[in-house]
Amino acid sequence: MKTSEFTQILRENPEKSLFFEYQAGQYVRTDYHITEIKNVSYDTVDCGGIRNEWNEVHIQLWENGIPEPDHAVDTSKALKIFDVVQKVRPTFEDREIKFEYGNSSFPTAVLPVHNIKEAGNSLIVQLTADQTTCKAKDRATTPEEKAAACCGPAAKPKVRVSLAALEASACAPGSGCC
Repeated sequence: MKTSEFTQILRENPEKSLFFEYQAGQYVRTDYHITEIKNVSYDTVDCGGIRNEWNEVHIQLWENGIPEPDHAVDTSKALKIFDVVQKVRPTFEDREIKFEYGNSSFPTAVLPVHNIKEAGNSLIVQLTADQTTCKAKDRATTPEEKAAACCGPAAKPKVRVSLAALEASACAPGSGCC
């Protein structure tokens, strides 16, 4: 989901409670905070030696160690946080939005949006775990290319043997080599 799509959904649903489901049936505590909105730029080189560059937006969700029963983030408050950030610097509106979250029983991860569903006066943002991939394998077009693209089995070096070398090292009668 692009950042602009996410903020548009927030605008279309003013003052609705905003919940995040980080695993099936597991929710970020209702008193979470949005602590950062990050423009993230990646500049990588994959195992095939190809440079890859892209941008994403990461929203950091944080739970205070001490629960705050009187604190809640709704869609309007989330939009106000986006507005504060926009006054400082533009957010990558046309890039994928992901949410950074972790707690004592779930390691910190950057999670893309799987779905957003309405539930009465609430929006539930369902997040999903990303899978790692091999870009070299993703670029390959044939099964053979895919098999060899990403850390595939190393080609065994061909051993070159000359006939002259074989003849020179051959056992001669009476040489004691046999």
